[in-house]
Amino acid sequence: MPTFRSAWSWAFGKHLPKPPNPDKTVEAGWVPVWQGPMLTELLKDEGIPAVWTEDFNLNVGVYSREAMARIFVTEDRKTEAEQLITDFVGAAPRHRKL
Repeated sequence: MPTFRSAWSWAFGKHLPKPPNPDKTVEAGWVPVWQGPMLTELLKDEGIPAVWTEDFNLNVGVYSREAMARIFVTEDRKTEAEQLITDFVGAAPRHRKL
């Protein structure tokens, strides 16, 4: 019979992190729109499937004062993509707060 302690550990205990899912798409970076196509091509040249989209923000100035783009990659390639963007741009890519 389960005890209160085992139920507590099951609900709030430490769980192993899930491995990255290659079928899930995640954001690799939020960059100025003029960098979107350039960085996407860089990632594709390195073998990382990537797409970009313009981030239409009605409230210009809330997070950024310029047109921005979001770059998406598969979850299993996210860290590699972020590292390539960091090496190319010289700064870690920002992520859009939702």
